[in-house]
Amino acid sequence: MNRFEELEEEASILGIEVMDIDIPIPEMNAAYMNLLGVERIFLRNSGTVRERACWIAEELGHHHTSQMQVLRYRCVEDWRAEARARRWAHMRLLTPDAITTAARNTDDMYEIAEALDVSEEFLRESIDDFQSKGIWSSTFVSVGETDI
Repeated sequence: MNRFEELEEEASILGIEVMDIDIPIPEMNAAYMNLLGVERIFLRNSGTVRERACWIAEELGHHHTSQMQVLRYRCVEDWRAEARARRWAHMRLLTPDAITTAARNTDDMYEIAEALDVSEEFLRESIDDFQSKGIWSSTFVSVGETDI
């Protein structure tokens, strides 16, 4: 079972229906909705399995960290809710130790992301998030010309 399937099963256990749709908004890849107690995660149907795993993790983060539905960022609390959901996803899918272990065999970010079964963008965001929390240091491992 790949990471996406694991997260899809986790959502099902929580009573959250995961639906693949053609999202008409180019910048939006996924959305979590709780309408009258019916919870759904909508995923863009055109992403890779790795991208979709990262998207579903973030939407599960919305379920776990707040019941807010943020479709447009109108105030600071909307941005905070989004940040909480992303942080939850980063911690759910990756740890600094896992990144360090994956980086021992390669200095290529794509290969590290592949080994961790996440998208390269998600890996970079996770590292930035871990650094901002003080639980990651670029001295842990150096990858190519860019420190992780």
